[in-house]
Amino acid sequence: MRRLSTRRLAVVLAGAVLLSACGTAAQQGTTSDESDPAPADEPPAVTEMIAPEDRVLADDQNLVVRQYSEPVGFDPATLFRIDTEMIALNIYNGLTSFDPVTGQPTPGLAESWDISEDGLVYTFHLVENATWHFDYGPFTAADVVYSYERILDPATGSQYRAELGSIEEIVALDDYTVQITLNAPDANFLLQVTNNHQGQIVNQQAVEDFGDDYPRNPVGTGPFYLESWTPNATLVLKRHEDYFLGAADLESVTFELITDAAAAETALLNGEVDAAAGMNSLSSEQFERVSSTEGIWVSTAEGYTTNAWLFGSEFEPFGDQRVRQAFVMALDNAAILEAIAPHSAQPWQGVLPPWMAETDATIEPISYDPDRAKELLAEAGYPDGFTVRLISTAPTETAILQQDFLAQVGITLEFDIVEVPVFNERRQSGDFELSFRVYPAINPDTLLRGYLHPENAAPTGMNGSRYDDPDVTALLDEARSELDQEARYALYAQIQQIVADQVMYPASAATNQSWAMSEAVRNVQVNQLAGVDLYPVYISAE
Repeated sequence: MRRLSTRRLAVVLAGAVLLSACGTAAQQGTTSDESDPAPADEPPAVTEMIAPEDRVLADDQNLVVRQYSEPVGFDPATLFRIDTEMIALNIYNGLTSFDPVTGQPTPGLAESWDISEDGLVYTFHLVENATWHFDYGPFTAADVVYSYERILDPATGSQYRAELGSIEEIVALDDYTVQITLNAPDANFLLQVTNNHQGQIVNQQAVEDFGDDYPRNPVGTGPFYLESWTPNATLVLKRHEDYFLGAADLESVTFELITDAAAAETALLNGEVDAAAGMNSLSSEQFERVSSTEGIWVSTAEGYTTNAWLFGSEFEPFGDQRVRQAFVMALDNAAILEAIAPHSAQPWQGVLPPWMAETDATIEPISYDPDRAKELLAEAGYPDGFTVRLISTAPTETAILQQDFLAQVGITLEFDIVEVPVFNERRQSGDFELSFRVYPAINPDTLLRGYLHPENAAPTGMNGSRYDDPDVTALLDEARSELDQEARYALYAQIQQIVADQVMYPASAATNQSWAMSEAVRNVQVNQLAGVDLYPVYISAE
């Protein structure tokens, strides 16, 4: 057995970040986030964490954050949307956590672990001082067994079930030791059990006590608990005094729902909120005004995820690779971003985001070429183009520009306008001609298998286009089980090249992530899931 990890403190910390909309009804190309030019006197995006002994705390440690969208419930089995996931990150813990910059696994509720030489058996050694919110008692190995078996139970209906699909058996060896046996090696298994979605540990008694109301009454072991939630108004997190790493500096975090961009800007500049998430909703002019205001910090994590097009599996034109290629060729994504919101995203086409080590950046993107797009459409039998409906909650400026570019090659883009719940349901079920998804992840398998493996085909997973290529499926399975990093990366590169050639799940952009806040708000670190761990955050008196 080889011992892999011991608890360690993070040593990096970002000046600020911005939260944005994964899986929301935000429109492709403007959906998620923003990037911001930092003033010359602003500290770098990643700075050394201010240690507890060096912090000078203000008397008031009650943080107020502008939230841009109403959360949808906090059951890890069904979590989605970045605004919701960010809050869940601070309510729950997983067996592991992850480095906010690199995405690499770090200790969580497991303070260390052993992995057998064949990569099949993981033995997790749990912390012994974690407690549940609301007097639900001590955390034990039985909670881990229940949580993961619940995800794996088809009756739960979790869209993340396949993420734990490599588990053969999970056993509590004693109250503070869990052994998980896999059916095949999984090189990224430590990221499957991290503090995100299926990896988050729940309390069986709480789930049973609240039943269908559990998503609105979550019980975790994290540094904050949900004190109150007034629909379409405010949500309040309170400090968990018995948190196993010690109580946070912040006493409370109040999320104020402010959907209007202009109102959010006003609230931040007037000091009505201490920090603002969802800065992608600001126009370029508003964003520049906020970022240049004295006493306001803005920091951006670039390219944390991609805005991927989802081609309807039953929409005939998209069954032809030439049509998909023509569709991408028709869009000048760089020009669209520059015209609408250059701070929100960067041009990108790959299925994996640019920050991942597994991303093959050598793959040539499809260039903007409307003349060749017309030729391809004619070759595919659509010399006069075709009409396609994009499911959306409202056409954005980006969508209207995309509509104009597509029209120039004969593709008529219409908007299939629906309410948010309908949008989410139809996209998840694959009921669309054209859609999009913003899908952040720190595990490359989450994205590659999520989009490309038939086990995740809609409606059970994120493969909304119902992509099913036996050769790619075999490569996906081989890559997940390959423990040699160099060989695994080569397999990932092969997969990415095939998918790029087939023009499946092409991105229109890699989105950025930003928060804006008062300079008194310290120790804010964006992570690659677009969330912010509030545990180290505090309000400074300096």
